[in-house]
Amino acid sequence: MKSINQIISVKSFAGFRRVLLIGILLFSGFCFGQDNASKVTDTLIKNVPSNSFGLFDEKDIDLHYFKWKSENNLRNDSIKIFSLSPISRRVNKVNGFVLGAGHYENTNIKLQTINGLNIEASPLSLALFTISINVPFESFLVGINDNVISNVAFFDDCTASYIKINGLNISSGGFMGGAELRGVNISIISGMNKMNGFSVGGILNTKSFSGVSISGLANISDLGNGIQIGSSNVSRRHNGIQIGLFNNSKELRGMQFGLWNTNGKRKLPFFNWQFKK
Repeated sequence: MKSINQIISVKSFAGFRRVLLIGILLFSGFCFGQDNASKVTDTLIKNVPSNSFGLFDEKDIDLHYFKWKSENNLRNDSIKIFSLSPISRRVNKVNGFVLGAGHYENTNIKLQTINGLNIEASPLSLALFTISINVPFESFLVGINDNVISNVAFFDDCTASYIKINGLNISSGGFMGGAELRGVNISIISGMNKMNGFSVGGILNTKSFSGVSISGLANISDLGNGIQIGSSNVSRRHNGIQIGLFNNSKELRGMQFGLWNTNGKRKLPFFNWQFKK
């Protein structure tokens, strides 16, 4: 009986060793296979061609999202407290202070955000304002030129927003499209997709404006809500008040005060209004 138990224990130990060996081999093969699968996936992701989409749950998914994730763009430095501008292509948000020469479209990050203060010495719009003499001249007369307000291209910039500022923007030049600002804007000349807040400068051209804008030459907007104060004020659709030498709005819901006022109802000197179509 004793000898039988010894034989059984030996066989059991041998069987245990076999099971342990098989388990180790399977675990190693599993880990090795996972590593290879990851490498193949990364290779496939990096080789995604432009404008590639995949169907997932009956929805088109942009495969570049996974490529962007695989290239480690979401790093610890993607959010900063201070940054020079143009902002690094790896930084998608700055909570604090940005100082530099302006912002340009980033090919890696669709929309970079600044929460705080943005100060820039941008030479582009300042050069446009001083060298191109027709810019200030035409801006001064834009309020009495109906051809300008009916020109769709004058308002509709095809550049998508690539920079968004929540706070204070101070610029020796300004934006030339692709910007959204919520807060206070102080700049010479600015072309924005959206401006919500208070703006002071030479020329402000926006697709959408809400708040108060004071410009030495012209306030120009596709859709305006609030108060425009300037030599010329132009808004295709405006809800509020226009105060200036020349005021022009195709669809006005409010009042105009100026030397010459034009809206969808009438043209009058000094004072004009429109509250219905």
